[in-house]
Formats: sequence, structure tokens, C-alpha cells
Amino acid sequence: MLRIIKQLLPLFIVQFFTWLALFSLWIYATPVITKYIFNTTDAESTAFENGTTWVGICFALYSTLAALLAFVIPRLTKSFSKYKVHAMALLIGSIGLLLIYYIKNQYVLLISFVFIGIGWSSISNIPYSIIGEIAPEDKMTTYFAVFNFSIVIPQITAAFLLGFLTRHYFAGETNLTILTGGIAMFVAGCIMFFVKEKEVE
Repeated sequence: MLRIIKQLLPLFIVQFFTWLALFSLWIYATPVITKYIFNTTDAESTAFENGTTWVGICFALYSTLAALLAFVIPRLTKSFSKYKVHAMALLIGSIGLLLIYYIKNQYVLLISFVFIGIGWSSISNIPYSIIGEIAPEDKMTTYFAVFNFSIVIPQITAAFLLGFLTRHYFAGETNLTILTGGIAMFVAGCIMFFVKEKEVE
């Protein structure tokens, strides 16, 4: 088990920052978009309802784009290293998250979610493909079981850390929380560039 953890540690670190960023989006997208794009915090208002609807549109956009790009990624990984493709996708995704802080127009916001969709397409494909390559056939289930903790741990961390930061350091400004998520995904992309294939062989 220790050997498996040691093999997966570089990817674990990348996954930690990646999923911390994703949870910042999933938890805070609605309060950010309703407050900073639709200029309301009144949950009973029409503007708030329009904002939540727009959140759904934005999420549908990045999910649909990610599903379409899932057919493109295998072609890219035939020409380039999976590690480099994933690193670039994470950096692009981080740009999408970072832009949310600056964008104040609902239609321009769609650009952010296009970038996030590119990142999400890689996140939901390449790490699992890498595990499938490096895991011995007789231990495949164990490798994937251990690797699932790379999602569970940042989820637990996000539940406590992001709320703590938002309340005590960001004065309730949730756009700063998503900005922090963008920084976390940028860090993940940078680390991924330095993960060598031999480290997880």
C-alpha cells in the first residue's frame, strides 16, 4: 500500500489543488454570479432567480463542452504527453476561474466557462487514463480505490477551509473564494508540468 501511495503522490498533489478549485466553483458559483453579475443577494428577487438560471446555463455549457472535448483528448495525447496535455488544460481551466473575479457581464462570463470546460474535460479523463497505464492489471482496483482519496480529501478540506477563508479573511466576498480556487488550479497545472512519467511508473 505504501508503494502505491508513493507512486501516486505526485498526482495526488495535483489532484488536491485541482479538486479544491473545483469545489470552490461548485459551492460558490451561485452566490458569486447572483451578487457580482446580477447585483443581488435577495433570494426572493427576480434578479436572483435570473442569476441562478444563468448559473445552470454556465454549468451546462462547460459540461457539454467537456463531453465533446472528450473525443479530442485521446488524439492530443497521441501527439503529446498526457502529462503536458493535462497541465495545459489545468492552466486553461485556472484562467476561466480567475476571470470570474473580473467579469461583470453575464454573456462575457460564458468565456470563463468555456475555459473551465476545457479543464474539466481533461480532469475527468486524463488522470484516470494515467492510473490505468501505471497500475498492474492484478492491482488495478486497488490503485483506483486509493486514487479516489485524491478527490475525497480535497472535498473534506474544501468544506472546512473555503468557508473559513470566506468568513474570516475575505469578509464574505465569495468572488475571492473562487479567485483562490483559480490560483489553486493554476498551482496544480504548474506542478503537473514537472511530474515526470518515470515518477509514476
